[in-house]
Formats: sequence, C-alpha cells, structure tokens
Amino acid sequence: MSRSASNAPFYSQRRIGTLHALHMMLGMPVSELLSLAKRADDLYRIAKSITKADGSIRTTYDALEPLKDVHRKIKSQILDHVNYPAYLTGSIKGRDYKVNAKFHAHAKIVINEDISGFFTSTSADRVFNIWRGFFGFSEEVAQCLAQLTTRQGELPQGAITSSFLANLVFWQDEPKLYTQFVAQGLVYSRYVDDIAVSSKTFMDNGAKSDVIRHVYGMLLKHGYQPKRAKHEIATSAVRMAVTKLSVNTKPGLEKSMYSRIRACVHHIEQRMMRGEALPFESGPYARAMGQVLHLERFHPGKAVSLKRRLLVLKETYYS
Repeated sequence: MSRSASNAPFYSQRRIGTLHALHMMLGMPVSELLSLAKRADDLYRIAKSITKADGSIRTTYDALEPLKDVHRKIKSQILDHVNYPAYLTGSIKGRDYKVNAKFHAHAKIVINEDISGFFTSTSADRVFNIWRGFFGFSEEVAQCLAQLTTRQGELPQGAITSSFLANLVFWQDEPKLYTQFVAQGLVYSRYVDDIAVSSKTFMDNGAKSDVIRHVYGMLLKHGYQPKRAKHEIATSAVRMAVTKLSVNTKPGLEKSMYSRIRACVHHIEQRMMRGEALPFESGPYARAMGQVLHLERFHPGKAVSLKRRLLVLKETYYS
C-alpha cells in the first residue's frame, strides 16, 4: 500500500520472497517451520470459554510452545512494522476501546454495527490473502504463515498474532469506505468486530440507510455477516454508546457500572470484617481493585473513595 495513503494500512519492510528469508527472520530452520505449520492446529489450549447473553459461546485460545514463540517473532518482526490507520483501534499500542469511543464523542447520532462470529468467520483463506495480498509475500511464505497463525481453518481469538491480522481483514476496501465517509462529514472507526459511524450533524433516514448499506456491503463482500441483534442507531437525545462507553460528552461508563463496583467494594469490606483472609494479589480483592482502577480511568472523582477503602483494608491487614 502507498505510504502516502494515510487512511490505509501499509507494511514498511521488505517483502519476504522465500522460506529461507522467513527462516532468517524467525530464527527457525525451514524444515522446522514447515513441520510446525503442519501441526499448528494441535498446539492451542482453550484459555477461556464464555456463554454470552445471546446464548452464543466465545472461546479464546492460547498457543502452546514452540508455536507461541513463533507467534511472538511474527508479531515483533512483521506485524509490528505495519502502520495501522487511526480508525483501527483494536490491540494497537496507544489505542484501545476508550480511544475508539473518543472519536465519536459529542456526536448527534451514532450507528453501531457488530460482525457476527468475526474470528470464526476469518478463514485460513482470508488470512492467506492478508499475507499474500497485503504484505506481498510469496505464495509459499504466505501459505506457511497462514498455517502458523490459524487454528483448524480459522483465526483463533486470543492468539498473539490474531488481533493484528483482524485489523487487516478489510485492507482492500476499508480505506475506501473510510474516505467516502469522511467526505460526507462522518466519523468511522473499528474496534476489532465493532464498527461505529457517527455524525455531528443531523442525518435523515436516507443518509442513515446509506451508511448501513455501505457497511453491510463491505462485510458481505468479504464473507462476513452483520449481527443484526447488535445493530443500533442512537441520537444525542438518549444515551449513545460506542464499545460500551457513553459518547454523549466525553467517553464514560454507565451509571449502573459504578453502582456494581461500589457494591463489589462493600462486599469485600464485609467479608474481611467477618475475618476472612483474602489474598490481595489475586481473587476477589484483586478483581475489585481492578474494577476500581477501571472506574478511575474514566471517572477519577468517583473512584477516589472506593480505592481508598480498599487500600485501608490492605493497610489494616498488614498493620
């Protein structure tokens, strides 16, 4: 991709044309790379499996050694040398869901779309297309890398390399869609499988339908399906949210979340007052502190007293 096209991702290093060159980059003999690629499907463990509110199951994976070490090298030697445009915010250094939401702060209208089964729908063929088409690597190199970075023909959620590849699945069409929306005065961003489009001015029904049609068109062209249950259009007259953060003003958490965090802190206090010996580095106390620190990032004033209450418990225990 052209370095001048700032709205498009581009790879800043030389193309890898041979398996020997890939071996030099990853530090593993070609024979071992090919052997590892063939048995990569069996080198994952389930890290977490969650049943979501809609009944679907989200499974994340962790690669086992030596595949995990190769994933680290693919990330550091290849994927970290991709310049990702600002509208891509998933798992990129300096960007996260808060940065993603901030793009849409003070909007008049926000349109949210979610991609159904995003990782399972990202097939090995699509990943091969990224290595071959976007990176411009030779066919044998792209095939090897596709095998190394997929599991049973799919992009495994949770693997070190997966979020970076996820940012590149629409490399052929997303820059054009982004440019088109910018020309219309719209803001576009994608946080992995969450797409948001917003406007700071009024949009009539025709304009909203046009946005949705173009987003769905990109998804369907690449074999993805929108999760229609997550389709949402909100205006500034009600609470607007992007990646679960309010964007009516600056990004913020739901009021109900503050109540839940406060109740969690109270529960920890009650347990310790009853004489329970809770560890501070893991378990319920650590989770409560993590939630308070999460609250502090968005609402520091509300977090002050809750954080102090937890610290007092710790200080009292060690005094």
